[in-house]
Amino acid sequence: MTDKILLYSVFDDEFGPMPAFYLPADTSEELIMNVAVQSLTSSFFGEYQKDHEGKAIIALSLASLSMFIYYFVIPTSQARGGTRPAAVSILVDKKDEKLLYDNSEYLENRIKQIIPALRSEDPSVSTVELMRLFEDIKKIDYQFTKPIETLPIKSLFKIIKKDNLVKLLHCIICNFPVVIVGKDLKTAMNICNSLIPLIPHKIVVTETITADTLEIPAFDILMVEEREWNKNPPVFKSLYQLPTYYIDRGKFQNLENDFIFAKTLLKKIKKMKSENEILTFIRISILKMVKKSEQLEELLEKVENKIDVEVVLEQLDLKNKFLDTLFLLLGKKAAQLRKKLDTKEDRLKKFLAPK
Repeated sequence: MTDKILLYSVFDDEFGPMPAFYLPADTSEELIMNVAVQSLTSSFFGEYQKDHEGKAIIALSLASLSMFIYYFVIPTSQARGGTRPAAVSILVDKKDEKLLYDNSEYLENRIKQIIPALRSEDPSVSTVELMRLFEDIKKIDYQFTKPIETLPIKSLFKIIKKDNLVKLLHCIICNFPVVIVGKDLKTAMNICNSLIPLIPHKIVVTETITADTLEIPAFDILMVEEREWNKNPPVFKSLYQLPTYYIDRGKFQNLENDFIFAKTLLKKIKKMKSENEILTFIRISILKMVKKSEQLEELLEKVENKIDVEVVLEQLDLKNKFLDTLFLLLGKKAAQLRKKLDTKEDRLKKFLAPK
């Protein structure tokens, strides 16, 4: 597979063009600095405005590399003129330059998805998005030059009942392995391919198995043809208690949970018109929730005895209805950490308990 380098550069008023993020981490610092300078001091940024953005593919004399650049500006009151030039650059060996041309449209659209995160004031949000972008561009090769076709998110409502779509999204966000059973796996794959781009905090692992499978692989989403599922081979025994979505029956089994976060996400996208707006909103919302779960973990680990849940909600700037989602994101640690919360119900029980 062709080696690739990802670089995110920004223009600093004091130091000029600076690399803000790059992968692989062992890339030459001298090369990274030179590319950052070239990305941001080219003619693209003659006089930049708030809507100034675009793409280019150029050959670099240094290190015999070719580079795809998507350049844009970051509105900020801290920079002269109220905007700061920035660029995402993807580098490949010069002999592989065709990869950049073949995938130019995909790279442009993929980078556009994360620009709102790069403009965010939260560096952890932009870092996670850039890491995910790097994983995606690593997959581009001559054997796989174009991304898999996906359905627009809103079109999923036409093939899945809203309640089932909420549950599917909930499972993927909260790390519940889910099985999808259908007569036609093409529909299952279309659903998966449309949901996966919404998930920014992990690499979603999808697998397809048959009744002849000897061992169940690790997965986030497992797709099985209905006729294979109905054969009930012994190897499937471990799957029967997992959340399972039956496409053709339109039913979800083995899932009783609080779906309020996923339900809220899908409710809020109804008025959004563009696919990019929807993707960006959902991805950033999930990243913010993941960060709050990490903050919750850090907060509760410092508590020796108990802490009022109201204090926790205030410190996290969180509505109580989303608290269960944070604990689900914490996985196995959740049960122990939850014991450190002191709720109104707990206090009432103590007050009413016989003395």
